[in-house]
Amino acid sequence: MNSQEAKQIVIDFFQHFCATNVDAALELLSEDVIWRVMGIEAKPPVTGSMDKAAVGQLILTVKQAIPAGLQLTPTGWTIEGDRIAVEMESYGKMTNQKIYNNHYHFLIKLSGDKIHEIKEYMDTYHCKLCFLQD
Repeated sequence: MNSQEAKQIVIDFFQHFCATNVDAALELLSEDVIWRVMGIEAKPPVTGSMDKAAVGQLILTVKQAIPAGLQLTPTGWTIEGDRIAVEMESYGKMTNQKIYNNHYHFLIKLSGDKIHEIKEYMDTYHCKLCFLQD
């Protein structure tokens, strides 16, 4: 797989994530995928590890909190073999009237044409303030 094909898998995954196309998003993940949100252990969406089923639940949780949809805008890419690093910025108006505007760095590893691992680095404090506090 070339770099453009690898990049397209990641683009497609996050487009499906934002559109709440759960089945299409999960189809791009390996059966044993692990999504790890880096930080001191708590619970998703702030920190911790998720398997494939939990990723599906995360998509629904985000949609419930941000009914108009979360926008994710890539701002930088680095691709080396089966490793894709992407910087992104999010934006969404939440049901609690807060604006969720976070900055991320994702390190994604592919296995064939499936996403096998996601490591997410973000402002966990901002996420906690928006998602876990009234």
